Amino acid sequence: MPVPVSSLSVAVQGVADFLDSQFGEEVTITVAHPQRASEIAKGAGVTAHCLNIFAYRVAPSGFHADAGSGDTQFLRIQALLTPFPADIDNAADDADIRILGHALRVLQSHPVLPMSGPPLPGAAITEPPGRKDYRLQAVMLAPTMEEINHIWTTQGAELAYRLSAVYEFALIPVEPLAPRVRAAPPHTVLLDTAPDMTGADLAFVLPGAGTQAIPLGDGIVPPPTSWLPVQMLVVNGTLTNTAEITAGTSEVTIALAGPAGERAAFQVTWETPGGEVPRAAHVVQIRSPRLDSARARTALRLAVPAGATGATIRVRPASGNAPVAGSAFGNALTLTVT
Repeated sequence: MPVPVSSLSVAVQGVADFLDSQFGEEVTITVAHPQRASEIAKGAGVTAHCLNIFAYRVAPSGFHADAGSGDTQFLRIQALLTPFPADIDNAADDADIRILGHALRVLQSHPVLPMSGPPLPGAAITEPPGRKDYRLQAVMLAPTMEEINHIWTTQGAELAYRLSAVYEFALIPVEPLAPRVRAAPPHTVLLDTAPDMTGADLAFVLPGAGTQAIPLGDGIVPPPTSWLPVQMLVVNGTLTNTAEITAGTSEVTIALAGPAGERAAFQVTWETPGGEVPRAAHVVQIRSPRLDSARARTALRLAVPAGATGATIRVRPASGNAPVAGSAFGNALTLTVT
């Protein structure tokens, strides 16, 4: 063979094999152009009649418009089913009509092929790896007589017109020679917030001091929660991610957004000359999904340790009165003690 089998050839042969299983030994299924099928029927002698499958048109699926050169394409084929009675003395005068009628009945009763057994192409195609298995849907068409006449007139002057049926078989996948390699799902995302639109026009915003890495899991073990809270400091009615406080400040106002009704835990870590001093988590209920809503504002009590120069406020999902174990933190806020 000049080239190995393809999904297109396997599909046409699969239709032939299915129809062959629905006829007895007196009918042979052929896959050829009508002129060749007529010659086969004449040479069959007393052996068998022929039902020929002539695939004459290939068309795209019409659904997968965004498929690229490295993606699987899907095709439709249109085929002419034509009976060619053999030269048998005891053959009925309407043998061709009987053969075509039985084929129509079979395809009407089993519009999805193959109706039993594994999907196509089976073991006929082993490459490329991960190829698509498929079943064909058979749909009867009604082309114009001009289209049918054109097919027959191009087969040669000696071939007489024969009653035929036209079917569409779809969809047939065509695997690319070099399949597109899909990127693995991300394992981590970066969350950063800003009080303005700085960097909105940049193609890539570099991570900053307030950027928080959020693990998404390895695709096997899901993360503890599917959401993260977002927070901003409220200073003089303005949202910001940094603020200055004095040593005597007892609380700050924070806008907290997330799924309404869920809970979030604030974690304040102070920076002192002796090192970091973490405070116990403070759990509050989320009341709004919008940062600019008045309901999103909540007061966070502070206890500034002696000599503290600043603090980092982090927030993550909570359940009850404790943070969700293993959950990731949202964006961080920075306090500077003056």
